[in-house]
Amino acid sequence: MGTTPPRLGDPLPDDVTVYRAFSTEGARRRPAKVRPRAYYRAADHTDGLSLGATPLAAVSQLQINYGYCSVSVGAIHRLPYGLRVCPDLDDTNHILLCNVPVFDGLNGDRGIAEEVAGALARISKAETCDYYPPKEKDDLPSIP
Repeated sequence: MGTTPPRLGDPLPDDVTVYRAFSTEGARRRPAKVRPRAYYRAADHTDGLSLGATPLAAVSQLQINYGYCSVSVGAIHRLPYGLRVCPDLDDTNHILLCNVPVFDGLNGDRGIAEEVAGALARISKAETCDYYPPKEKDDLPSIP
């Protein structure tokens, strides 16, 4: 999310798969399961929720991640909430999930935000619950 709103393209075709990073441990559960928290939208995410065209693109803006999930654009578009999956025209790897309700408890939106997040979690597949991309063995701290 930047200070300038992204220029969005038309919604992606239904046969595309997109990826969502787990930015907190609470967004996933072991064994690999996506929790609704992965799709909670804070009020400061004015443009929508960030997705990636690839797993690496999904995690690229995070210093720390807890894995990622995949989800079919068609499955998102088929949900009854008017969600749209649109590419950022200025960054081909950045995709926005638009029309996700804000999860803030104000204006009665929290209930629908929980419902939408739950539906998105159910159609998503946790691909890994570990940091991605995996660190090379030489990059790991040594144990004395």
